[in-house]
Amino acid sequence: MNRKKKKKSIFANSVMVAVITMILVGGVLGVGYIRGWFGDRGSDAAVLSDVKGIVNMTRNGVTYPVEQDTPLRAGDVIACTPGGSAAIRISSGSALAIGEQAAMTVLDPSSRGFAVDVSNGELFAFVTDPSAKPVTLEFDGKSVSVQNAIVSLSRRTGAQNVNVYYGTVGDASAGQVLNWVQDTLTVDPLQIVSLNAFSVRQLRAANTVAECCFTNAELDQMEAERAAEKEATSLASMSEALADLDLAYECTVTIVCDTILNNWDKLEVAKQEFVPEDGVILPPTTVPFAEGETAFDVLKRVCDAYGIQIEYSWTPLYNSNYVEGINYLYEFDCGAESGWMFKVNGWFPNYGSSAYVMQDGDNMVWCYTCVGLGVDVGGQAW
Repeated sequence: MNRKKKKKSIFANSVMVAVITMILVGGVLGVGYIRGWFGDRGSDAAVLSDVKGIVNMTRNGVTYPVEQDTPLRAGDVIACTPGGSAAIRISSGSALAIGEQAAMTVLDPSSRGFAVDVSNGELFAFVTDPSAKPVTLEFDGKSVSVQNAIVSLSRRTGAQNVNVYYGTVGDASAGQVLNWVQDTLTVDPLQIVSLNAFSVRQLRAANTVAECCFTNAELDQMEAERAAEKEATSLASMSEALADLDLAYECTVTIVCDTILNNWDKLEVAKQEFVPEDGVILPPTTVPFAEGETAFDVLKRVCDAYGIQIEYSWTPLYNSNYVEGINYLYEFDCGAESGWMFKVNGWFPNYGSSAYVMQDGDNMVWCYTCVGLGVDVGGQAW
């Protein structure tokens, strides 16, 4: 009797294990199908790539952060969060760059007739191979076909525009813009001052493969003028706020997080959007200050003037303010040894920034360390 019971028990356990295995395999296959792990990869489907920050995809009613190199399907909805961006590789000489907060639905994922319906945000379309098939951009019931051209599309509520940088699209050629306000279309000259940072960045890349309407030298000049205007406005704001102080001295302030670029795999994904492409949050900037002001005083003022986020707390043990985060980058965001440090004239003070009194002509750099508690930014090994 005991032998029969034992056989029944073994059989029941085997059946249970088989059922659980089937459920697990079915779950993996289901997730794999939704996320494109199986199939599609040998086809001519366009591929979502170069994902930075958080980019969500909705496929078959399921929304999830998309992975690199995901083949696209008809009906896929792509949405970039603030700071998120991606690219779509369509075919040789044909691609899209997707800006932050852009949202679109894939209508046709094939390289033979790629098409998307853009509901919000900006994208850049590169179709520079004369033999490449047209790429169709639909938006608000309208449509443009891009072939042997480079354009950007901006889709906002009540207004849309297509900037043409190279080639011809519709009634507009390079250096012109198609403007829709509601259903009224006009073709106007494209002004370089209308370009935002996303467009400038993509246009520089476009200039490597085609002669666009704005050269890199023109973009350099425009950005230099913008930077000078911003600096003048910020300095005026600082001077006005401190009109009752004798700002008789000057120092140079720089804020960088370029070490993160070499430790990208350690960085929290949600923080990728706050890291500038060159790692420079504030380039070397001349800042006036009054006698007796500390390194922290100057940092706080320059961050306020330039709209740079800063968070700090008072530490009684060191009788100083502790800088927890700058530009939304905090301690431990890029590894267990990461955080903010400051140096003055190449020297790292061994006390807090509220205790260092600035001197005329000081060169102060706030830098984000990732490795060795400052070794990677020139500090001494502990």
